[in-house]
Amino acid sequence: MGERQKVGALTPIVRSLSGAVVALETVAIVLTLGLLAFAPLGASAPLGIAAAFVAVMTGGLVYALLGSAASPSAGPTSATALILAGLVAQLVQDVRFDLQSPEGLAMLMALAASSVVLMGLFQILMGWAGLGRLARFVPQPVLAGFMNGVALLILFSQIPILLGLPPLTRLTDPTVLSQAQPLALFVGLATAGTVWLVNWKWSRASASLIGLAFGCILFAILLAAVPGLHLGDVVGPLPLGQVRLDGLQPLADSGAWELLRDHGKSVFLTGAILAVIGSLESLLVALASDQRGYSQHDPGRELLSMGAANMVSGLCGGVPLVLSNARCVLLFKNGAVGRGPALASVIVYFLIYVLAGPLLAMLPKVVLAGMMVTIAVALGDRWTRQLLGQWWSGERSPDLRHSLVVVALVGVVTVLFGFVAAVGMGCLLAMLMFISAMNRSLIRGRFSALERPSRRIYGPAQARLLQLERQRVVLIELEGALFFGSAERLGIAASALAPDCRCLVLDLSQVSMIDASGAMLLQQLSGQLEHRGVSLLLAGVSADNDRGKRLRNFGCFRASLPGGGRADWWPDADRAIEAAEQMLLSAAGIDASQTVVPLADASLMRSLSADQFARVRQHMQAHSLRAGEILFHQGDPGDRLYVLTQGSISIIGGKGPVRPRFVSFSPGIMIGEISMLDGAGRSADAIADTDAVVWSLTRDSFDALALADPLLGERLTRNIAIHLADRLRGPR
Repeated sequence: MGERQKVGALTPIVRSLSGAVVALETVAIVLTLGLLAFAPLGASAPLGIAAAFVAVMTGGLVYALLGSAASPSAGPTSATALILAGLVAQLVQDVRFDLQSPEGLAMLMALAASSVVLMGLFQILMGWAGLGRLARFVPQPVLAGFMNGVALLILFSQIPILLGLPPLTRLTDPTVLSQAQPLALFVGLATAGTVWLVNWKWSRASASLIGLAFGCILFAILLAAVPGLHLGDVVGPLPLGQVRLDGLQPLADSGAWELLRDHGKSVFLTGAILAVIGSLESLLVALASDQRGYSQHDPGRELLSMGAANMVSGLCGGVPLVLSNARCVLLFKNGAVGRGPALASVIVYFLIYVLAGPLLAMLPKVVLAGMMVTIAVALGDRWTRQLLGQWWSGERSPDLRHSLVVVALVGVVTVLFGFVAAVGMGCLLAMLMFISAMNRSLIRGRFSALERPSRRIYGPAQARLLQLERQRVVLIELEGALFFGSAERLGIAASALAPDCRCLVLDLSQVSMIDASGAMLLQQLSGQLEHRGVSLLLAGVSADNDRGKRLRNFGCFRASLPGGGRADWWPDADRAIEAAEQMLLSAAGIDASQTVVPLADASLMRSLSADQFARVRQHMQAHSLRAGEILFHQGDPGDRLYVLTQGSISIIGGKGPVRPRFVSFSPGIMIGEISMLDGAGRSADAIADTDAVVWSLTRDSFDALALADPLLGERLTRNIAIHLADRLRGPR
């Protein structure tokens, strides 16, 4: 027992050591993303490395203490670094920032840091508002297109450095390309290739550290072997110092107000975009971490924690922080789950920042660019690659084509017009995709009552009439949401009804939501169809269910019967279709509710002589039932059959307020004959829908009649068989 306690005590220490190792493995990512975020500063870009380390130390500490993810380790990511780089690039164009002076750089860095503070503030507000769960509803094609666009932007941003040129060099100038250094490209690609090779052959090895070391060694060898060779710049001296909460202090200077006025909108929009993109990325990574670690994070708490971390990072002059997927994958791979490893990573980053500054300054930028190539390729969406594989294999489904078009569109907008346009395009496409999906799924099926008759069994004359008239009743099954985006399709379907249509039944039992537009459409559709002589019946709607309440809450279908219901509302499609069938009979002058069939005309008595009928009649007993009265219960002995001569009886199953019916019988029809023949118990309840009259014939009486007159017994058996055959043949 003592050894088990000792192992349990050592386990957190082991996990923390694994977290420290992961920090060493990901230090190259911190370096490269810091440079990427402030690449527009040119020679002053190393300020970004310091900002990245400040972020993972200060904000990383806050998030490690507050976060609810399985592995709460935050750091800069490619998407947020590029977004911040866009703001920095805009600020650099303002000549009022003297980038040659410490004051000018400090002012620019302060404006950039203020966008990070705003990002944190927006994330806190999003967490309080409960918006964290919305990340689960972002359409996959929109997210994939954005991530692919970010990956392409990273690749494009690294091309000048890979060619041994300054970071912001415009490659459209042919004279610039003539200055490219092929060996610099070789070093960068060799660095990236080493990372990929190590990942492929030795998945548990630290590919990023090995790739970084190999690239630096190759860089040094080439410089030593070829005197005068230019392979690009090294990082250069880092602005090391104490970490303090004064990242925004330059904004207190007298000249800052004019800069804030001119660039405040860009800073505000950048903070908002960082909040949206960073929150989305963090929550999706947290979801993936839950799957890996069989845990459950709290989206609201996650946003609050990340918001607090970014506010602290911005106040200290750091870059935006996100729950990093690359870091989480490495932590899980090393078993470093929990707060301990995340805190250990913060300590390691602090030690590197304080003690390894001179070594970091010597890192070649082309090597870091090679590392960024691996990050960009890894950032490319795997789902998109899978879809492209399906496309090249010959699959050309509309869904596949639609997804690829959306991915490509969002990706192109991200590359050409930036993140603001991409987020706007993504939101627009998400809305359009939602409306399109709801519109496609609204109409589930369309049938005539001849294809989907009710479960009522009619007498021969009524059945023959309905056989000719049921095509005038149309059933449309709906599913999903009936809202402003899908209502038009239902209107189009209704306008396409045949001229002889008598009744339209809309089955709303699978409709999950009705908004005001959908409710108004149904109200207007009812009036329009009535004007055309078509009755509209709504199935799956009642005064006390959600659909009925929503319709009335929106001011529609307010008139009601004394009991609170409506004559055009029915609990299910079966009963609504039966109501439509009753309309057809009524139009032909038949009032089914008043139909009385003499016992002699019932299906059991078919082809019997007067003498045979009289003998059978002597063995039968009449029973009167009131509406709602039980004829027999499920499980009762099947010792007799019944013949209904007046009213209606339904066979009902299940429990609850709305019980499904298996079949309803009209006058002249037999009931319970199967149980009488096989001797089994009743399979369901038989309930009188209206006042009814039935005649019973027991099994003993049936056997006595057959024994006394075999020919009569044969005819009765044949009539039962014909009755069953008619029921199976349907429609009735």
